[in-house]
Amino acid sequence: MLKTELYGRIKINLPENTDRAEIITPNGETQSLWMYSRYDADFAYDRHGYETVTLRGKSYKQAAYTATQEGTHILRAYNNGELLEETLVECKGAAHGGFVEVSRRDPRYFILSDGSSYVPVGPNLVGSSYTRLPAGREHFRRSAQSATTGLIEWKRWFRAMKNAGANYTRIWLSNRYTQARTSIMGVHDPVALARFDALIELAREHGIKLKLCLEHWRSFSDEQHFAYKYYIDPDTGQKLKDENEWFTSAIWNERWLKDIEPYLARCHNDPVVFAWELWNEIECGAASFEAVTGFTERMLPAVKKLSPMNLVVNSLGSLDNEDWSQPHQDRFAEIESMDFLQVHRYLDQGTQLEICHTDPIALSVDAIERTKRSSKPVILTETGAVNDSHTGPFRFYGCDHDGLIFHDVTYPALFAGAAGSGHIWHWDSYVEPKNLWRHFTPMVRALEGVQMDAENFVSGAIPNDDAWILTLTGDTHILLLVRNKSDRWDYVLRDGLAPEQIENLCITLDKKIAGAKVFWLMDENPGEVELTENGVKLPGFIHGCVIRVKIK
Repeated sequence: MLKTELYGRIKINLPENTDRAEIITPNGETQSLWMYSRYDADFAYDRHGYETVTLRGKSYKQAAYTATQEGTHILRAYNNGELLEETLVECKGAAHGGFVEVSRRDPRYFILSDGSSYVPVGPNLVGSSYTRLPAGREHFRRSAQSATTGLIEWKRWFRAMKNAGANYTRIWLSNRYTQARTSIMGVHDPVALARFDALIELAREHGIKLKLCLEHWRSFSDEQHFAYKYYIDPDTGQKLKDENEWFTSAIWNERWLKDIEPYLARCHNDPVVFAWELWNEIECGAASFEAVTGFTERMLPAVKKLSPMNLVVNSLGSLDNEDWSQPHQDRFAEIESMDFLQVHRYLDQGTQLEICHTDPIALSVDAIERTKRSSKPVILTETGAVNDSHTGPFRFYGCDHDGLIFHDVTYPALFAGAAGSGHIWHWDSYVEPKNLWRHFTPMVRALEGVQMDAENFVSGAIPNDDAWILTLTGDTHILLLVRNKSDRWDYVLRDGLAPEQIENLCITLDKKIAGAKVFWLMDENPGEVELTENGVKLPGFIHGCVIRVKIK
């Protein structure tokens, strides 16, 4: 008999001639199991740390299942109706909180299956980095070959996130490391799937939930496009050229659903999956908005049917243009099968919208204000700072040793009414090089003991000349974000000005206060807050803090 805990993930190897598998739950319900083929794999590293993945032996059949009831589960494998094997699985106790769900009590927030709050806090970690290899011993000459440190990198990132209390990240399955699909739909790379399997278990080990983005290509007609995709029509043997036809064709839609099956079969109804995301910025490619919207409306319920215990979502390009990105955002908000809403927004001085040019706090708050609805959660799922018109990571990242930009895109969204932190993009060119992981911790600690969906939170802002003061006022708690306005990137990093210390800041709150706990930002620690008759008084500070106030 195998043993697991509630919401534990069971993986069972099946006889090779199995053509059907099922699980009988403790309440007597029979559920079909999704079988898939997999290999065992060895991960090896040379003296440089570069990774090689070698498949071991022959492929075999496996099925995965999440136990959602305590008691004895019976797994059966069949061939032509004949019982081949029966395995008993005893489920007892709780491994963790379970699946991410939208709260019924307050649908602006997420909860776990056990009812506890889930606030997604973390960065994008879209894919592994690859290093160009030398073309012989001559200095500076690089070959076309490249290599990755693979799981070495992922272990380092996940370990840093866990230590900081971060619980979420977003991965592109179409990135090179986990891209198992080929130019011929239905033909898959088993080595990439072995990497995917290892990555999923690594996230599970570190308590990190994953938003798994299935696609990011934008063109298969323009071979020079940075997100070019090469597709072959299996019926004609010809390269595809018409993106609109691909998105609107029932045949290609069905082929796409079959093409993503290796990922879904392994992780359908898996609590490690925060959500399945159809596409990154789906309207930014060569296809029309009408074509990709229709695809979204068809594929969201189709993927949900394959993995009904997980959330499904899609994403749009950066909300930085009044003429088209705002109408697109509004149209996507109307899609009923979209389990939650997303917005992308960057500090970008090349955009049409003036608000994106200077203040990361203002642009974050505005993005949530434009996107949020009372019926669904919203998250700022991509953010950060870029050179004009997304031509590269921001030119001042390298000197941002305190993480000014990190804080001003990570923290404000939650206080503007989002269901999570802002999810910064530049993990590889900013977060890791500047070692900013620990700066997730003040937000995580401030949320301890706060049941987000039970508070009836109202977002707001207290006007102040010297500091941003953003508030979430609930029934039993008030959460505040306080940031020194003179401690902004343009003053400090561009103009070389030292931020002015703020002294004797008193924040008046229209509630009777039982207590307050302060969580200082950027390793600052000037002391505790002082309770006043109707608010709090802060000691002198340079950067800012998050305050959790308990209401009487």
